[in-house]
Amino acid sequence: MADYTKYKRGSEWRKWDLHIHTPETKKNDNFEGANSVEKWDNYAKAINESTEDISVVGVTDYFSIDNYFKFKELTDIGIITKKFEMILPNIEIRVSPVTASATPINIHCLFNPDIDTDIENRFLAKLKFSYGGSDYSAKKEELIRLGRVLPGNSTLDDAAALKAGVSQYVISIDSLRTIFERDVKLRENTIIVVSNKSTDGVSGIRKHEDFFVSASESQLDATRWSIYQFSDAIFSSNENDVLYFTAMGPDNKNTVIEKCGSLMPCFHGCDAHDNLKIFKPDGNRFCWIKADPTFEGLKQTLYEPTDRVKIQALQPDIKNERFVISELQFSDTNHLFGNQKIFLNENLNAIIGGKSSGKSLLLYSAAKSIDPEQVNKASKRLDFEGYNFEPSFDFKVTWKNGDVDTLRNDDLTSKLHKIIYIPQLYINYLVEKNNKEELNTLIKNILLQDTVFKDFFDKKAGEISDTSNEIEKLLNSFLQVKSKGNDILQKSNELGRSDSIQNGMQRIQAAITEGQKLSNLSEEEFQEYSRLMSLKSTLETQLVQLESKEAVLVKVLNEVVLTRHQLLGINDTEKDMYLKGEVDRIIDELTEIPDDVGKIRVKLDEDYDSLIRNLNAGVADIKFSETKIAIKDQVLELNSKLAPFQEKLAGQSEIQKLAAQLDAEGLKYQQAVNFEKQIQVLRDDHENIKKQTVLLLKKRYALYQLIVSHINETKQIIGPEIALNCKLLFKKENFALFDQANKAAISNDHYFNTLFSMNLVDYAKVPELYSNSLRIIDEKLVVSPSVSIPLRQKIGIEAVLRGIVSDSFELDYTVSYKGDDLLNMSPGKKGTVLLILFLQISSSEYPILIDQPEDNLDNRTIYELLCKMIKQKKKERQIIIVSHNANLVVATDTENIIVANQEGQGLPLRPGVTRFEYVNGSLEHSFESASTTTTVLMQQGIKEHVCDILEGGDEAFKQRERKYSIK
Repeated sequence: MADYTKYKRGSEWRKWDLHIHTPETKKNDNFEGANSVEKWDNYAKAINESTEDISVVGVTDYFSIDNYFKFKELTDIGIITKKFEMILPNIEIRVSPVTASATPINIHCLFNPDIDTDIENRFLAKLKFSYGGSDYSAKKEELIRLGRVLPGNSTLDDAAALKAGVSQYVISIDSLRTIFERDVKLRENTIIVVSNKSTDGVSGIRKHEDFFVSASESQLDATRWSIYQFSDAIFSSNENDVLYFTAMGPDNKNTVIEKCGSLMPCFHGCDAHDNLKIFKPDGNRFCWIKADPTFEGLKQTLYEPTDRVKIQALQPDIKNERFVISELQFSDTNHLFGNQKIFLNENLNAIIGGKSSGKSLLLYSAAKSIDPEQVNKASKRLDFEGYNFEPSFDFKVTWKNGDVDTLRNDDLTSKLHKIIYIPQLYINYLVEKNNKEELNTLIKNILLQDTVFKDFFDKKAGEISDTSNEIEKLLNSFLQVKSKGNDILQKSNELGRSDSIQNGMQRIQAAITEGQKLSNLSEEEFQEYSRLMSLKSTLETQLVQLESKEAVLVKVLNEVVLTRHQLLGINDTEKDMYLKGEVDRIIDELTEIPDDVGKIRVKLDEDYDSLIRNLNAGVADIKFSETKIAIKDQVLELNSKLAPFQEKLAGQSEIQKLAAQLDAEGLKYQQAVNFEKQIQVLRDDHENIKKQTVLLLKKRYALYQLIVSHINETKQIIGPEIALNCKLLFKKENFALFDQANKAAISNDHYFNTLFSMNLVDYAKVPELYSNSLRIIDEKLVVSPSVSIPLRQKIGIEAVLRGIVSDSFELDYTVSYKGDDLLNMSPGKKGTVLLILFLQISSSEYPILIDQPEDNLDNRTIYELLCKMIKQKKKERQIIIVSHNANLVVATDTENIIVANQEGQGLPLRPGVTRFEYVNGSLEHSFESASTTTTVLMQQGIKEHVCDILEGGDEAFKQRERKYSIK
């Protein structure tokens, strides 16, 4: 009975050296020592001192198994102390025809060590070599007899005669094939490997690449083809050979199978003929095999030649330890679970079992221990209340880096690890929703599991948020300026235009002048009076202009300071050219050289500081306060000079009224000029704010487009014929103006309809719309003198403007398989594609836990798509899956199968047995036991459990064995 505790994590990567010779090898015995005893002692010492962690060795010799038994004996008695999981016999034989270098073709027969005692009689004794009218088998005594009948060898001792016989012994490929055809069990326990060296391998008949790539034929091609089609594997570390025989080279899978009979793995060994080469393959090209170190494990490489064997220096598929669950353990003082510990593989772990066997409970317990928040949310969606555990029950998840999560510790702040948990029927839940909005949310959440994409997305989303906030601030400023401008404009209109007031003042002054002629003032006095009045009017006008100039200069200074901050804070490398003004463009050209960017920004900063200092100095130089005081003093002085003249005019009431009126109009004139100056400043602010807003609207749109482009460039291909496409949508129902418009009053050819295409907003026209001087007159939004949009009642300009600048963009995702949109697929196919989305879009490294994803899925699509995707994804992240589908377990080449069972449902438990029991191991773990004293799980191996529990399990194994072969 096989041991369930020996290989606790299923199929794992180990170093195998399947080609190593020993002292007394029949050819090229270059091992150190004066005699065989000394050679074996030195050999054992070299092996013991080797630091290489070799799990399996293939002890090799020509037409002999004697040295294999010697090696095993030295291991059994402790002379060779290095521990090997398996030692297997590798008999190297030579077959005709002769190669280009005049040497036979070397073929290796790797035998199951379980039949090592049968090899002498069932294989070596059946080989036949004809010489001098006699036939010779490959048994030791026959090889010695052959060696002595060769010319000049009659007096050789046994050892020399044996080597002589071996050196001449060559068989035909047909005779070798006949032996295995007659002994099928022997063939089942043999892996035939052809050497691919140019001197003694099958490629030596003609160059290997020439043979497979060239269209020409040679007379020996038929023999070569028969050798390849008879073989199971290749001895070669050449990368081109590895690629070719696994259909990743110039020929596709069907062509390789047609030529060679199957895809084939490439093995490698040190081929040591001296102590220095022991476990030191050329170029450190070790043979890594992912399997139990058993003969059945080695056979898995024939079914999975690409994924089960690698020729390289370092271990394949190494994952970050903090993203790998190492083991699961129950802690139960009752007899339900006990303290069972289950070890996990770094790649794919499948939990199988009958109904109510504890499959889902095991996965749920692991997920709840790691991420209770995610599990609770998923359970709530599915109306699943979870499992009711006893207070004494606990569950522990141990990670490869030593971290531990427990079920009872539900403090979220202590949870250091993440997973994706897809509970049973969750895929069904998504399928039944069949909701576009739900799909978009799902895909976004999956995308965000990729830390690189999340960093990119969060950065762009932050920039979009900042841009929207800036737009909001500018809009508020715009509305304030507009409100203030309207108030001042109303006052200005009530007061009148300054030029009209000035014309009126001129008419009053003329009337006063005419009246003065009739007064008692002399001509000289009247002229002096007029001069003083004119001078006073000029000074008062200067005072108004000076105050306006002061306000403008202060505003310019503030704008320069603001522009300095904005310019130096802009990230120019991410702005589209159409968003830049002339200054931005020039700065971009100046800053194209990365080394000068900092200098230029420092220079800009210094220039702005200089400009601000100059403006402040200019304001100081003008001396507004002092000048205004001087003007007012001059006006007071003029008033004192005018007093005598005004006394002479005291009796002239009409002239006095006109003078008073002139003074009043002068004040109005000053106010009108001031209002007009303010209105102009506000209009400039109005236009400036609007231009900045238009730029920001375009910038926000460009940022969204960057996200869309990034997704389509990096995430588009999900799997074979499955594609993800992202679009940026602005639906017209989300555009406030679409709702605000009085569509009943709008004709089909109206400007309003040009803003839309189908059901979407043509967003390129939105900034253009906003750039117009929008206003509402008679419930119409005036866009231009010739264009206005009818509005519903009581729609204000603020609501319109806020609607235009609002962010209502949507990232819309479309998933298709063979051109069919996901939302239009059958439920089974849709569920399969959704599951692939979970597996493929996310490039996160943390584990994914899936509970029976195949429920209601399309079985053909599962095999065609899902199995391939899982096989690929398990190399990148650990997967734990509960399944009752044979294809999901076998066709995915699951590394570790966990079998669950509920012992004696409804019956009393036997002593020492827990109600729920789990065993685990690899697909190659196989045995059958007649014992009934053990529990059900212990009575057979993993392979047998898979065939018993999973419908179609036996056929799934056969299909897996046939998929790369026609043999």
